[in-house]
Amino acid sequence: MNRNVIISGINNESLFLIESLSKYEIGEINFIDSDENKVRSLNQHQENDIALLGNPISSEFLEIAGINRRDSSTIFVAMTFEDSVNLVSCQIALKQYNVDDVISLVNNQENISLFHSCGITNTIYAENSAVELIVNASGIILPLNLMDINPKGTALWNIEIPPTSSIIGKNLSDIKIPFRAVILGKVDNKGNPYEASDIEYIEENDKLLIISSTRNKDSMARFFQGEE
Repeated sequence: MNRNVIISGINNESLFLIESLSKYEIGEINFIDSDENKVRSLNQHQENDIALLGNPISSEFLEIAGINRRDSSTIFVAMTFEDSVNLVSCQIALKQYNVDDVISLVNNQENISLFHSCGITNTIYAENSAVELIVNASGIILPLNLMDINPKGTALWNIEIPPTSSIIGKNLSDIKIPFRAVILGKVDNKGNPYEASDIEYIEENDKLLIISSTRNKDSMARFFQGEE
């Protein structure tokens, strides 16, 4: 099913979000905001209008924005600088429209426990980007940086193998990675660890441990999903 991303709140990160998310082709992306100038400014940077003017805690307006579309699955992201607005809009998405994928910016860390107690567990802190949470909510598995190995950009990565991956069922020695990377081992879906030499076949939901450059992050995501 197609994904429909609704982002409540336009800020300095909005153009970066559009550029970053467009690489993953996760579906339609729309912004909503109550500030007319912000809506106009964002639309001026796009070929087609993607920002709508309205109240993000109005159910009627959220329906206009497409929160209850039947032809797609909604990802709702609250990115305003007011935690009260973010909390209420997320609650509407969760409770009234049964949106499974709800993500919220939490500006005041003292409010994190409040958001979690209300069922909003995918939270972003003010200094963190929303890209990874949105992409993961769309079903795309991004590599997780476990540890930076040196200042030149080499890192230890963890990437989960999704059901769509073309490498499922293959022997590790038969996998030809089109970029420089070393697979150290895996943890299977039962939590059992294996060294690379002990891996016979790649299975769904395996978590691979890989050493590679940070510049290969997007390539790893595409390759292990079977897109390359």
